[in-house]
Amino acid sequence: MTKKLTALLAALLVMLCVCAGAMGEISLTRKDLCQAEGLDKNVTHIAFILQDGEVTDTLMLASINSKTGRSVMTQISTAREIAVTMEDGAAQTMPLAQVYQQGAKKSRGLLVCRELNELLGLDIGTYVAMDMTRLPELVDAIGFLNLDLSDTEAAAMARPAGRNQLSGGEVLEFMRLRLEGDDPARSRSYDALMELLYQGMHSGELMSLISMGTKMLGSMDTNLGALMAVPLVTAVQGGEDRREVAITADDPATEDEVRALMHREIYE
Repeated sequence: MTKKLTALLAALLVMLCVCAGAMGEISLTRKDLCQAEGLDKNVTHIAFILQDGEVTDTLMLASINSKTGRSVMTQISTAREIAVTMEDGAAQTMPLAQVYQQGAKKSRGLLVCRELNELLGLDIGTYVAMDMTRLPELVDAIGFLNLDLSDTEAAAMARPAGRNQLSGGEVLEFMRLRLEGDDPARSRSYDALMELLYQGMHSGELMSLISMGTKMLGSMDTNLGALMAVPLVTAVQGGEDRREVAITADDPATEDEVRALMHREIYE
């Protein structure tokens, strides 16, 4: 076989692989979401899909009751294995960390919502996905981020414990901390994002807020409406009735146990 023919076949093989990958991406719209019925309509669920590069680092669900003001923050282990329904109707088992990347470009967040609804028995339709490596530039745009460091976090970052003003690079270092004894219901990436939203919306400077908002939208994949952003941050940061729940890789073990836990924590 000549070198030219070998190169041609190799190029054709690459093209076929690329096409196969593109065909394998799952496309869907909000109408395609599997959503549970009969749930309290006062409760809004927002899925947070926080990426570190192309890896889903944190998967968090914010459930906010607009009538009572109660909020429940659920961190879901990205290592948990679930069966994902593919474009052709077949099911593939994969960790939740891989689900976002299976979707077509404008369907990735909706795909995560669909699979979380299947797992949790909920009616999630809103999501915020963000590559957290973009966060430092947003932090630097407002100057710094105020974050509380525990004794262990402070020691790891060679800083004093308590309230600290962190630069963009320091915030990224904070988000990537993995410390012994970490609470499974804690996500430093989520804490940093919520604090950024909170500081941005309470800066009091309209032009700065618009500028940061524009930059954030450019860094996000989301269908979150602007009207929901304010009550979301208020509930998360300042709500009096706020609970934290963790669903680890193996506990609760069964889908029925997961759903029972979620409905008990959110609706009862």
